[in-house]
Amino acid sequence: MFYLLSIIALASTCLITSCTTEPSNTENTDDLTGVVFKNTDNTVYVRLAAEPDRLNPLLSTSGYSRPVWEQLFLPLLDIDPKTLDFVPFLVKARPVIAEITEGPNAGGVTYTYELRGDARWSDGQPVTVADIVFTFKIIFNANIAETAPQRVPYNALVDIQADPNQKQRFTVVTKEKYILGEAAYNSINIFPAHVFDPSGLMKNYALADLIANGEVLAKELPLQQFAEQFVSAPYSRDPAKLIGTGPYRLGQWEEGRYITMSRDHQWWADASKGGHPYLHAYPDSLVFRIIPDQTTAIAAIKDELVDVATEIDAQDFVALRENDFAKAHFNFFTPNILGFFFIAINTKNPRLTDKHVRRALAHLVDVQVVIDRVYGGFATPLPGPVSPSKPYFAKDLPLIAFNIEEAKKLLADAGWADANGDGILDKTIDGQRVAFTLEYLVTPGSKFANTLAELFKDNAAQVGIAVTIVPREFRTMLGEDVANRTFQLYAAGASADPLLDDFKQLWHTSSNTPSGSNRVQFGNAQTDALIDEIRVTLDEDKRNAMYREFQQLLYDEQPMIFLFAPQNRIAISKRFLAEGMELRPGFQVRNFVLRKLQ
Repeated sequence: MFYLLSIIALASTCLITSCTTEPSNTENTDDLTGVVFKNTDNTVYVRLAAEPDRLNPLLSTSGYSRPVWEQLFLPLLDIDPKTLDFVPFLVKARPVIAEITEGPNAGGVTYTYELRGDARWSDGQPVTVADIVFTFKIIFNANIAETAPQRVPYNALVDIQADPNQKQRFTVVTKEKYILGEAAYNSINIFPAHVFDPSGLMKNYALADLIANGEVLAKELPLQQFAEQFVSAPYSRDPAKLIGTGPYRLGQWEEGRYITMSRDHQWWADASKGGHPYLHAYPDSLVFRIIPDQTTAIAAIKDELVDVATEIDAQDFVALRENDFAKAHFNFFTPNILGFFFIAINTKNPRLTDKHVRRALAHLVDVQVVIDRVYGGFATPLPGPVSPSKPYFAKDLPLIAFNIEEAKKLLADAGWADANGDGILDKTIDGQRVAFTLEYLVTPGSKFANTLAELFKDNAAQVGIAVTIVPREFRTMLGEDVANRTFQLYAAGASADPLLDDFKQLWHTSSNTPSGSNRVQFGNAQTDALIDEIRVTLDEDKRNAMYREFQQLLYDEQPMIFLFAPQNRIAISKRFLAEGMELRPGFQVRNFVLRKLQ
């Protein structure tokens, strides 16, 4: 999927391109003499740390949906986990790119692709250029609020034109340059028009018209009817509706328990001429067990109820690696995660509008102690959302030190004082005396999230801030408190693909909507203009300078307490030849190969 930040329950956007893992397990080199496995079938049992919100990649906002829906839907091209280069899936090759030098779109770019002739939907129908166009019609149907974040990478899109002489060739036409233009179109997950629009509700609407006049056309009944149908439960949960080009078919989804998938033995890539160089799917079936609680997850690993688990709490991970049974039955991997952890601050909340207050809160977190004592050392502290490995990382920005006295000073400068001597700071806001109390939302299943919250609460009490920790199921937190901007603080993480940073989705004011990703409500005209300029600047030196400028502005405003870039902690059963990887979610389950055990 294109660089769209998926918020996950304290797990992950930093790009650390080197991958630190345990020794590779691609060869059958483990000594399994005397090791008996409970399961011998060619089914991979996967632990999911939270319930997916839905299995429609254009609607889902949860990173926990991805390992499931990516078995159903494939993009035009995807990123190779070893080389981090794009490799073709539904098309024959990367696009031919050309600059537009004349006409109404001068200064823009074209991307010309050719579909594979053998690509098929799981119901046997061929993938067509009409399906490509249809997918973008979905994105630009303005009645579908959930796809608003998906439109951000395609702001420059003008039209998609089918080649009249070659039915599998099409050209994407854009009106301006964009630093992630190719990546955006490469990574789009394609939807079948005959399944998702069986009545042809959008058939008579031209994509170019939807792009140019979407708000006006949104008033028309067919587009409204399509939107209502598309966001309905069946198109995110029903096996009969979730028809894709991937190697698996959805089976059962028992809420709170599991999701099953079975191998499509008529999968087009199996029979592709000469074989497909990148697409393989070895397991016969997949079972995603939904286990939010870490203690339960560890027990499931030891009982071999799961074959692969990621985001294992650090202390549990260290203990597992030292456990004789676990060492015999599992391999352990610690690849860097493409992501960052944070404590989000609602910058529009009356108690939190002052940037000095937000900086004071940042001084209440001893990030290195958290990393060492709570996270097992599996992380790198950060001053912002950009990876230190990137050439435009603002290395002159110092980490915000744990400093109780500095926090007290900043709060006093912002007008907070304990006027009534009850130990809690207070201040007059809009004519009313307000006590400095905060609600901090956490997902109950994560030991780390709860420990971090308790540490923050204790430190906040030292400066006169009363913090209440509020457990909230992840989907409820994301879908209600965060979407409605009623939260004050919450802890989470953001994940991305290994591309240049496009800050628009997370930091632009246009993304501050209920379905948008600017959940901390950051930004102003200055930061918006800088984000917009970065997106179209192809000169690397100029772009890097603007990247650093933006990081400085973000650092000054402190809309989040940036914590660290984590390493994943993955356990994979030795009954499979498989390894952890840097790309989220840390493994590709369809590439697990069952060992031939004695």
